Amino acid sequence: MAVESVLTFAAEGILTKLTDLAAQEFRMAWGFKAELRKLSQSLPILQDFLGDAAEKAKDGGKAVEDWVKKLKDIADEADDVLEEINYDFLRRQVELQNQMGKKVLNLLSASNPILFRQKMAHRIRKISASLAELKNEAAFIGLVAKKKDPTSQRIREDRETNAFIGKDEIIIGRNAVVSDIVTTLTKSKTNEQNLSVMAIVGMPGLGKTTLAKSVYNEGAIDEYFNKKLWVCVSNTFNVNSILAAMLELLSGKVATTSQQALLTNLQEELSGKRYFLVLDDVWNDEKKKWESLKSCLSKLNSAPGSKIIVTTRSGIVASITETLPQPKLKLLSTDECWSILKHAACSDGSSDIPLGLERIGREIAKNCEGLPLMAKKEITRSERRE
Repeated sequence: MAVESVLTFAAEGILTKLTDLAAQEFRMAWGFKAELRKLSQSLPILQDFLGDAAEKAKDGGKAVEDWVKKLKDIADEADDVLEEINYDFLRRQVELQNQMGKKVLNLLSASNPILFRQKMAHRIRKISASLAELKNEAAFIGLVAKKKDPTSQRIREDRETNAFIGKDEIIIGRNAVVSDIVTTLTKSKTNEQNLSVMAIVGMPGLGKTTLAKSVYNEGAIDEYFNKKLWVCVSNTFNVNSILAAMLELLSGKVATTSQQALLTNLQEELSGKRYFLVLDDVWNDEKKKWESLKSCLSKLNSAPGSKIIVTTRSGIVASITETLPQPKLKLLSTDECWSILKHAACSDGSSDIPLGLERIGREIAKNCEGLPLMAKKEITRSERRE
């Protein structure tokens, strides 16, 4: 059982949402600030048991495995609650009207705000009580809390990305940025350099990964580069893991060998070739690790003009990695967010939107606060309610 990955997703992913919601709580005054604070304090305490649970689970401990499953179930419930709270946050200012189509009824919540707050507060208290019981059970089965290194403990979302563009991943309001990036990657003076790096940086939901995918799949990129590679880095920046992922993409070989062997095989694949590498969702801000990766890549004898795109939320990461001008990503306008919602809602290809629905849809788009990912999540949220 992959204890560490399960718990990372269950606990750290929830912590990310808790952090966002804590900030929103002060603005929205939902009425369950104390409950959210208690929940946000409980999860990190249980995280301290992660390392010991992973070690003991390897020995086949049934009690530990059951404990992990319970934590996962509780975390799933917490995730559902936080999703509902976030959904309510985005919908609070949109009023339900009597004459609406089924799609609109599914997009909006008609629940009484006072009853909603009471219900959410009760569910959060119940989750916190379950976590308290789980903490006591951890001590009973012999789990030891081990503090993680605070410099390595980040609040992160555990996710895997790929270079394929889904039908809902449309580019709205970014076409000029895509064009500028492609031009920089294929026609700039930096093509004389062996390896150049561009950072796409911005807050969560701004569409960094979708933008990188759009660039990756441009015809001009295919024409200019001999090889393309997409590696989702996310939580752990491990040089050998990145090299191994590159080799697997190029040759189909699953590499678990030494760095020397990895570089030898990569050199065979990339020597004399111009390649384009996307490192998506990079969190590492240790310059030494980045320099170690660049040192390895410089030994591949690739052709001048090879490029790397790094997507990251961190300006520090960008400053460490980038050698090319940084593209500026602005928040989308309400009209652009509405276009994303409309595209996702009209799955049958129809462009006819009733006036009442359009007005409500534009209110929803306004609440997306210029974030493309927020707009996409809202239509997904409505579909789950159907």
